[in-house]
Order: sequence, then structure tokens, then C-alpha cells
Amino acid sequence: MVLVIPNSVAQAPPTNTTRYTVQAGDFLSNIAQRFYGDGSEPSWRRIYEANRGVIGPDPTQLSAGMVLVIPGVNQPSNPITTSRSFEDMLLKLGRRETGEQNPPYNIVNPLGFMGKYQFGEALLIDLGYYQAKTYYGQPGVDKNYWRGTWTGKNGVNSQQEFLSNKNNVQEKAIRESMNLKWERLNSELQGKGRSVKDFMGTPKRGIVITNSGLLAAAHLRGPRAAAEMLLFDRDNPDENGTSIFTYLSEFGGFRTPFD
Repeated sequence: MVLVIPNSVAQAPPTNTTRYTVQAGDFLSNIAQRFYGDGSEPSWRRIYEANRGVIGPDPTQLSAGMVLVIPGVNQPSNPITTSRSFEDMLLKLGRRETGEQNPPYNIVNPLGFMGKYQFGEALLIDLGYYQAKTYYGQPGVDKNYWRGTWTGKNGVNSQQEFLSNKNNVQEKAIRESMNLKWERLNSELQGKGRSVKDFMGTPKRGIVITNSGLLAAAHLRGPRAAAEMLLFDRDNPDENGTSIFTYLSEFGGFRTPFD
């Protein structure tokens, strides 16, 4: 008896996937950044789970020449570029800081950080809204007490007016803060003979460096800590134990005024 095996029916490749050949120096995060405009962990894990059989148990062990399926992309010659705006980034930041889907302005945490973006005394002093001889961040001061005085900048003369977002002050202040932190981050790096441009698009612990990720990292722990992260791979968790690398990853891939 001759057993006849029917010809296998070729399955057409999914229309919503494409393939990418790994290059030397690639990480999953920078591949995700290229195709999705987002190098954060949820994005690169999407690629990893689709290619676990190729990559193996360790997602950091990519080899040049590996061919990966990129799920959800149907235009291989035109990788998706970043379309998320700076305003989208700030909304996500407000949600992250307050834990609320619709971030409130009138909120104060147990350490006295307040508002949609959890402003502290030291930052509002730097921005010219507030004055105090003693404030959180100095030795022996265990929280933001807000016992100083308000300068009247943008028409705000009290903590209550700031919390009520009078004259849209919190949205103005966070943009001023990002400008200040960007200037200080660049200054810190220049003091070491480096520049933000030296690091842009490169991986750090598997996370692609982006302007928006750096801004978020500087918001969490300050420009000096963000510079030390770039220069020395140094982590600097906040009071709640949140890693500076977490913000670098979560807020990567947004457009910013500094692009």
C-alpha cells in the first residue's frame, strides 16, 4: 500500500506582522522604539513573547542575524514613528504621580508633595513661586511643610490657590520645571565633558534613552541623579523605592520641546 501524504497548504504570513533582522548592538527596547515609537518594557516584551523560541529564556541575549517577527506592524518599510505628544506625556505623568486616571490638582501626599505633578518645596523655590528658609530636602526636614511664603508669581499667593490650579498654574509650573531640569541636566553632563546627545538612542539596562524618558527621570530624582544614571549607570530610587530607571522606561518615546 502506498500512503499518499496530502500537500501542506502554505499559510500566508499574518498581514499585521513584519520581520526584522537583528543588528549588532540591538536591544529589544531599541527595536520596539523603532517600530512602535516606544521602547518601554510592555512594548519590547510584546516582541519578546512573539519570538521567545528564537531568542531563548533571556530577552537580553540577542544575536546579530536573528530574524524576529514584529507583531502589529503591517508596513515594514515605514516603521511607526513617535506620535505621542508632550501633552500626552504630562497626562501620563500626572496619572503616575497621583495614582488617578483623571489626575486631580487638589491632592497632597503624606510627604507633603502636592498637586497633579506632586510638586515639592525645593522645586517651587527654584521656579520662583515660593520662599522658605527651611524646606524639605535640607538635613533634618522630614517632609514638605509649606510654612514659607508665596511670591505671587502667576497670581498665586497661597498653597490653597496653587492646589486649586488658579490661572492654570500647575500646568505652567510643570513646563517651567521641565525647562529648568533640561538645562540643569545638560549642565551636569557638560561638567563631565559629555552631552545628552552622546546618550540619545543608546541602551541603558536595555532601555533606549529618549528625551522624554530623561525628563521623567529628572522629574523623579532631579537632574544630577539623571546625569549619574547616564554617566555611571547609577540608580537613585525615590522615597517610595521607585527606581529612576522605571521612569526612564515608562516615559520613553514621547515628543518633547527639546527634540
